[in-house]
Amino acid sequence: AVLERLLAGDGVRTLFHRDAALPTTVKLRVIGRQQQLLRIDFETAPSRELLAEKLADFDRLLPDADIVLLSDYGKGGLAHIATMIERARAAGRPVLVDPKGEDWAKYRGATIVTPNRAEFRQVVGRWRDDGELAAKAQALRDELGLGALLVTRSEEGMSLFTAAGADHIPALAREVFDVSGAGDTVIATLGVLIGAGAPMGTAMRVANQAAGVVVGKLGTATVTPDELR
Repeated sequence: AVLERLLAGDGVRTLFHRDAALPTTVKLRVIGRQQQLLRIDFETAPSRELLAEKLADFDRLLPDADIVLLSDYGKGGLAHIATMIERARAAGRPVLVDPKGEDWAKYRGATIVTPNRAEFRQVVGRWRDDGELAAKAQALRDELGLGALLVTRSEEGMSLFTAAGADHIPALAREVFDVSGAGDTVIATLGVLIGAGAPMGTAMRVANQAAGVVVGKLGTATVTPDELR
């Protein structure tokens, strides 16, 4: 109820389903000297019935959406992600995915997948240099039929891999206080810009600027248009 009220206050439309048997996930962050040291999660996976209801919500909302963002936290809420991507692409909607775990077959056909360095390494293994990174990225992109792969690389910036080749840009953060939510900022910014018709390269550069702003703030933070300007 508290979350619903806060989101309504910010003009965010929600479609929550309640399950009396399911405790709300708690994320415990340990902070030391104004920097996050680690996070401990207490969680329970959602029921099959709840997931079926969410898929029905998705089908109902899809016709009115310009773009679909699927942020996979590995908490069980996106058990139907392969079906969601399939239906969104059939409806002509771009699909952006923030991935989790080693099984990426479920992201097949997505427009853009946005792993961070560690998430990408978990899937393709280590690389010696940018050339090997590009080879691994393009092989995975081809295998899964992805429009693009955007690898966020912390202090090494970002690398975008498409059929046209690779595009690398440096990191912009002046000082890093807390990386919480940096990946969310990237995919949210990409979503807004691509949904508005911006080219992928432009969207990536603005997303990089947005990430540079939020990692300079403590906690999960937002970025405003004025900060980007």
